[in-house]
Amino acid sequence: MVDKPKIDLGSEEIVNPSPTISKGTDCSSPPHVVYLTETFYISSKKNTVFEVRLTDKGLSLKKQTNGSTKEQTIPLKDIIGCRCLRSKRKGKGSSACACTSISGTAQLKVVEENSGQEDESDVSAYLYIYAYILKRNRRGGFRERTTITLRFRSFDKYEDNNKEAQKWRAAIKYLVAGETSIKPTYHPKETRKMLVVLNPKSGSGKAREMFQQRVAPVLAEAEISYDLHITKKPDWAREFVRNRDIYLWRGIVVVGGDGIFYEVLNGLFEREDWQTAIDELAIGIIPCGSGNGLAKTIAHLYE
Repeated sequence: MVDKPKIDLGSEEIVNPSPTISKGTDCSSPPHVVYLTETFYISSKKNTVFEVRLTDKGLSLKKQTNGSTKEQTIPLKDIIGCRCLRSKRKGKGSSACACTSISGTAQLKVVEENSGQEDESDVSAYLYIYAYILKRNRRGGFRERTTITLRFRSFDKYEDNNKEAQKWRAAIKYLVAGETSIKPTYHPKETRKMLVVLNPKSGSGKAREMFQQRVAPVLAEAEISYDLHITKKPDWAREFVRNRDIYLWRGIVVVGGDGIFYEVLNGLFEREDWQTAIDELAIGIIPCGSGNGLAKTIAHLYE
């Protein structure tokens, strides 16, 4: 997984906020549904305009600079989540510029709404879109992390700009979840947490560190809450899964080697309702052990 500088776009105006049917660039391309369209620009570059379209295929970014046009589409399957944030109140000696460009080294400081640290002088609403784009190389494939930042400031009041940003967030969240009925506010169908079972002794003993540094941030970007349970002895995970009400959670993520994954599977199959549990619960593995052959096979199967 590779981090990539964020793309920071400032909002200019709403072009087409309602769903339309658009034909492909070529006669053989099937038409796609356009849910939202808006024009943005990169704050530090003049004469650079982006037309951003949200379709049933993904997020389309059409860049127009001095008569030349380039277009890139980020597939919906590569987008994991998005969040609406507000710029943080600047301290003494801070720069007056709150917006950075793709080539800038400083990062915009943002906070959650109603945190008490908002910059009241900046009425902009910021939408952060998180994507992990699949790339190919000689060794196979890897995911490159990309953050698209859309700045909404068409209105004089933050509440109005935030309403537009929230509309885009809701549409993206619904489409990523596979739903085509778009509403102004997002209400997830699944509200249960994810169960994370972690073996701290797996591999070199760094499973907990790897989870906190590499996995937890991805779950936060996807707005997936979780309960973390650390195994305490051999067969602890097996007994836990066999005896607990596992339907309190939406799925199970195992962090460790193949051994802890086998424990969880054995615990599931030892339940009287094992068939229901297998059918209703998603199961995944984060490989952190000395033996990760099963995890590699699963990853290859679902790549």
